[in-house]
Amino acid sequence: MNNLIPFAVNLLDCLSELHDDEDRWELVLTQLASVGFNALNILCFSPESGDIHWVRSSMSKDWLELYDRSGSANGDPMLAQVRNGTESLYVRAASLRNGGRHSEKVVALNHGLKSAGYMHLYSLVVPCPENEAKLVVISSDRPDADDVMRHQQREMRILATVLATNLGADMPSDHGRVYDIADVLLDGPRLTKREIEVLGHLAQGHRNDRIAEMLGLSEITVRTHIRSARDKLDAPTREAALVRAVQLGLIG
Repeated sequence: MNNLIPFAVNLLDCLSELHDDEDRWELVLTQLASVGFNALNILCFSPESGDIHWVRSSMSKDWLELYDRSGSANGDPMLAQVRNGTESLYVRAASLRNGGRHSEKVVALNHGLKSAGYMHLYSLVVPCPENEAKLVVISSDRPDADDVMRHQQREMRILATVLATNLGADMPSDHGRVYDIADVLLDGPRLTKREIEVLGHLAQGHRNDRIAEMLGLSEITVRTHIRSARDKLDAPTREAALVRAVQLGLIG
């Protein structure tokens, strides 16, 4: 796992000889497993709107079904990258505790990952042509993955970029190793980029008039964004909306 750049270069060379998405995914999953990675998720979305186009995951079917049943998408910090603008993220499973700033759902997801064998996860948002971006999430259960994912950012970025730019969504529905989980991820509240931006400024203590000035909007437009965000988050007050947005990872 410590020689990721030669691995990524060799993987890119092998992928250049394949033109079918299914063949490419099969090659990638086999090669990733050979160096200690045990799952790959790729999500394609529009950076401006946050709209999700497609999602593919090689995580276990049992884990994905549990993720769906428990509504974990609403507390997934990596999925929140689609909306909050975070470029890269490292998550260590079973690292969160109840009673802190994280919701029970976020803590449960964090500990569930360990039980499913996904101990270390690294994610990167990769800009792509045609106003698209891909969120790449790579998982490992190896002890040394912690150091690699946290301290070898350049190597992880190169690998994630190779994956994002060479893997697509053209997979048979009964593939068996790669699952389409777009429906699972579309159940949560879908705030716009502007609504998240307004809530972020609100969380910093700015008044509506100051937020309007900072964003070049009218004050009534700011109030409209706040009201819309409250409705989507099912929050009775703006304070409740801020708490809910933090729990979902939409704002820091």
